[in-house]
Parts: sequence; C-alpha cells; structure tokens
Amino acid sequence: MKKQPDFQVSKARNGPALEVLQQAIDYVRQHPDVDSLVVMASRPGHCIPFATPIDRPLDFIGMLELMKHDLFREK
Repeated sequence: MKKQPDFQVSKARNGPALEVLQQAIDYVRQHPDVDSLVVMASRPGHCIPFATPIDRPLDFIGMLELMKHDLFREK
C-alpha cells in the first residue's frame, strides 16, 4: 500500500484544517476497525462533503444527529 505523505501544517489560514486532517489520519491508522470517514470542508460560500461509501444511511444519519447533539451541548 502506498504511504500517503503527512500534511505539513503551514502558518497559512488553512493550517488548522490541515491539523484536523492529520489527526483523522493518525486516528484511522491507529484503529484498524474504522471503516468509514466523513469530512466537511468549508470555505467562504462553499461547503463540500467528502465521504467513504456509506452502506447503512439510516445508521449514518443517527450518528450525525448524536454528533449534532453533542456539539450543541458543548456550546
């Protein structure tokens, strides 16, 4: 398997986003049971989803709702 290069976190505006991507990469590499990933990339005026194939959409929607609940509770 070809090794993906690690992201070099720059001091540019997108540095924090690159840091989060590196954390996701590290997490997936350390947990071989991870079987899917969803990332939303946002820039002014645009939001683009990136996702691995989703086999069970209703389970996925439930997970998103739980995440949304946790985010609102933290705020």
